[in-house]
Amino acid sequence: MDIGRFNLCPGCMNPKTGDDECPFCGYVYSAPYLPSYLAPGTVLNDRYIIGKLKSYNGESADYIAFDTITEGKVNIKEYMPDAICTRTKGNSVIIVDSNFVPQYKTLLSEFVSLHKTLSKMRSINHVTAVIDMFGDNNTGYAVFDCTGDRTLGDYLKENAGELSFEETKRMIPPILTTISLIHNAGIIHRGICPDNILVDKNNELVLRGFAISEVRTANTVLACDIAAGFAAPEQYSSSNWQDTWTDVYGISAVIYRMLTGITPVDAMTRATTDTLIAPGLINPGVPKHFSAAIMKGLALPHEMRIQTITELVTLLFDEPEWGSERLSSSSTLSITIPEEIKNAAKSNKLNPPQPKKPPEVRRKPPKKRVSRRKIFLATVGVTFVLGLLVLMVIWLIGLEDTSKTEHDTAAVLTGEQTGFSTFRTIPPVTTTTSAPVTTAAAETTNAAPSIIMDNITGKYYEIISTSEAYSRLVFNPVYVYSETVGKGFIISQSIPADTVYKAGDTIDIEVSLGSKFVVIPDFIGLTAADYFTLLNERGIKYEEQKITNSGIMEGYVADIDPDPGMQLDIEEGQTLIVFVAEGAVTTPATTTEPLFPGFGEEEDYIPDFTDDLVTYFENENLVFPGYLND
Repeated sequence: MDIGRFNLCPGCMNPKTGDDECPFCGYVYSAPYLPSYLAPGTVLNDRYIIGKLKSYNGESADYIAFDTITEGKVNIKEYMPDAICTRTKGNSVIIVDSNFVPQYKTLLSEFVSLHKTLSKMRSINHVTAVIDMFGDNNTGYAVFDCTGDRTLGDYLKENAGELSFEETKRMIPPILTTISLIHNAGIIHRGICPDNILVDKNNELVLRGFAISEVRTANTVLACDIAAGFAAPEQYSSSNWQDTWTDVYGISAVIYRMLTGITPVDAMTRATTDTLIAPGLINPGVPKHFSAAIMKGLALPHEMRIQTITELVTLLFDEPEWGSERLSSSSTLSITIPEEIKNAAKSNKLNPPQPKKPPEVRRKPPKKRVSRRKIFLATVGVTFVLGLLVLMVIWLIGLEDTSKTEHDTAAVLTGEQTGFSTFRTIPPVTTTTSAPVTTAAAETTNAAPSIIMDNITGKYYEIISTSEAYSRLVFNPVYVYSETVGKGFIISQSIPADTVYKAGDTIDIEVSLGSKFVVIPDFIGLTAADYFTLLNERGIKYEEQKITNSGIMEGYVADIDPDPGMQLDIEEGQTLIVFVAEGAVTTPATTTEPLFPGFGEEEDYIPDFTDDLVTYFENENLVFPGYLND
């Protein structure tokens, strides 16, 4: 296809004007691009001109693009799970890590199935529509309408960070209906957050950002992409069941953010210390029943949470009889007085006339009545003083007669409420002695209070150790590798749960370092500084070596040893060799034949790999544009 007549800015797909920078979007035409992703100007399916990379996550990459047939802007999503595949600079074909071919096939099939289902929902106004799909470059692509880039997060910033209850109540019903419809179609979004909701020119909400389940769940083969504060707790473990209640949590968190201007505390932190405040306490304009529904939608155990969007809508909008009524200081409330009360008042049955007081009494100032409350307090005060006197007498008698029983009184923690539990105290043991009171006995009387230990196994150590609830303990952490407990979580505790400890006691804690085996991350398209940061986050030791004439841009990682996807034993101190390119690029990057037959020039690269995925694509006519119109 001749694209010479389309002289477009890769940043906004408007006609180019000027030589260096776009006057519309500020895109610099000579700006470099990440080699792991498609180069601006790449033509896909002999129809779409690729522009700049807008965003990417562990599942896919999003580009702005231009449709040469309709001559309009579109957005194109490319299946590109960068943890299990790569692309060399100057080559559009994706290369799949041989260790992850089955996973790549399975997830690609899920990607295609998801977007095919979305394509059948193009009549829904409040969801980004899939208008085309095709296969190329060893992967799959989905084409979306270009609906603008103003997100709900941007809209909230334009409105001082939050919205009124009335505006929120106007905006959310259409998107709640949309989520219900996609649930009926078998799709769970798992990524509902302000950045995945667009606000169109009519200030209506449009849902975008659909992805396969693996990228929205922790501890899977793909790099996790979940929004803290909006992701449900079950998304933090691949062993937890997810369903419609997962999206109930997400949209409830979004509504919370709209009404309060505050992002809810993330689910992992709440699982340890839940300090989330109801939105009605932050924004008095939120009706009580509405606030309660949001909090029920944000319940941590999914069994306790609202299960479906339909149930959420019912609790939000089916107002109780007095649920949303509020009386301000200037408002009045009309009450109908029954006729029998009126008649009784007229006949003075309810208000009999009072006898007149003698004149001499009426001339005196009225006496102040002593309230019952003051009488009660005075009585309590007198009783308290008398009690103290009795105790002092008993104490004096006890000093004279040491053969009597000594009572040690334990200090009491008066309702000290924390994010975990209320401290509980154990009463001291009463002993009888005929010996004189000694210094040791006096020390016992002033001993620190006893406290019941909570079960902190499985909780995050950094939060526990800095919590006021456990400030009376001295923590002695021992860090060990674990294949079953996540990094930073407590494996065991030396003071068992429900046993007694005293202030100042030392507790030995085993804290997980995570697995001692770590998967080496991919380096394609990363500078040395960015890659070293990634290695440090994973605790991988590395050694940097310079390499010239590598065909890679200076300062970028050219190669590593061992290869990406391999495992290193951190406990054994294995070191990764990182080769960093230096000097000018003198040779072009090498190209590699495609892995999947039918997606590139060489159809017999892997002769025995022509089974289910290729058959699936052929059956779906995936290589032909516009097949979804059939």
